[in-house]
Amino acid sequence: MNRSCYYTIYLTILFSTQIISGQEPFLTVKPYVEPEFQQYAIRNHADHHYPSQTPDGINVRFDGSSFSENIVAFNCNSGTSCYDGHAGNDYHMPLDVPILAAADGYVVWSAFSPGADPCPGGIEPNGLTGLIIIYHYNNYFTCYLHLNPPLNVVVGETVTAGDTIGFNGMTGCASTPHLHFEIRKENRFFDQELPWVVDPYGWWGDYEDPIINLRGFTSAWLWKSDLIIDDGNTGFQRFYGPNWSYVNNGYNDDAWTVPASTDSNNSAHYAIWVPEIPDSGEYNIDAYTPDIANAATNVIYEIYIKDADGNNTKTIVPHDQTINQNSFTTITTISIPAGSNCAVILRDVVDSSSAGLYVVFDALRFVNTANVNITDEQSQQVFPTDIILHPAYPNPFNTSTALNYQLFANSMVKIDIFNILGYRVKTVLNEKQAPGYKTIVWDGKNESGLPVGAGLYFYQLQTPTYIHTKKMVLVR
Repeated sequence: MNRSCYYTIYLTILFSTQIISGQEPFLTVKPYVEPEFQQYAIRNHADHHYPSQTPDGINVRFDGSSFSENIVAFNCNSGTSCYDGHAGNDYHMPLDVPILAAADGYVVWSAFSPGADPCPGGIEPNGLTGLIIIYHYNNYFTCYLHLNPPLNVVVGETVTAGDTIGFNGMTGCASTPHLHFEIRKENRFFDQELPWVVDPYGWWGDYEDPIINLRGFTSAWLWKSDLIIDDGNTGFQRFYGPNWSYVNNGYNDDAWTVPASTDSNNSAHYAIWVPEIPDSGEYNIDAYTPDIANAATNVIYEIYIKDADGNNTKTIVPHDQTINQNSFTTITTISIPAGSNCAVILRDVVDSSSAGLYVVFDALRFVNTANVNITDEQSQQVFPTDIILHPAYPNPFNTSTALNYQLFANSMVKIDIFNILGYRVKTVLNEKQAPGYKTIVWDGKNESGLPVGAGLYFYQLQTPTYIHTKKMVLVR
């Protein structure tokens, strides 16, 4: 039996026996190796109005904003509207950045193939398009376009999330190096007139997603996330604007700033945070703001609740980013009903009464108020019922000490060591753990494996609903 015949039979069996379910969300990693500053912004997003190579003169973003000017491919206002008919999200990055499988799956296409005909914007193609398509055993396909040779996987191969499948390029209909990342639902086939596309960043407009008119399904947020969402996490995404500034400060030592503006019509910088809500209930939404000079005093957080029927309700929450800096501050408490999802969007637009020059984008935390209570008056930290942090032992210590805690539910757990000046010395744990009594040993060394000096140190344990810090003393 030749390979193509075998592949056809295998794929038929795979689709006929696999139980098709939404499994939303399921994308576990960004589709590229992270740069030093954690994320590449999306410059060209999916057009919800008609994501086809047949432009119709209207471009609709994931937030419901509609544009009819400056929407021609390769000549549109990046960060504001870009571009009519675009079916995916474009991450601009250098050539040959490793491209990663966004979730576990099965390779159904891996080849250099003809691209759109004609190319959008009338450009000439750079030869055939390096294209990989992965089926994810639910009813979704991820597509990775414009790859350079060599393609790292072949048809029939199974991949794990994070596997390198190829390398970023500008093959096919591309004028600059970028990854076109596209999600197709129910079919991997490229249909230039009636596409199978959806937007993995969902639909947050206050009216019905226009994509539903194509084949009857709407876009949903497909990225796995936690209840604390920071730069680099799949639950956070920046969209392109020309004036982003990365600052090595804030939660996990990274944040972004943009110049504040009162002109909503020309807003070009915005970001979205979407948690994976495990339980319905009342949630505090906490924003972390680092110590940034000239932070704006009246930024506008947009809180979206999507109900079980797919309808969105938006709430506007103003917040002063100069208060309680270098810590989490509750900006609002909101009810999230069963079957609902929540998104938070922040833009460069501030209220006309706002002072300060910059809007700051950092971590958000979602805390179910039914599961927490405040008991530690000294640290004013949040204590949930699903974890207990015990003192380090021995303390003081000479060569090593055990950091002990008890976990009562599956959770991401991170433990950082800080010196007396507040600088992080080492991250000794950052992983998802099952319930149980846990012990992590710190050997008195930094990230480079070198012994640190004697003195006072702090260890901080953090989960999506819990942050607490305790002291320890190293003697030499």
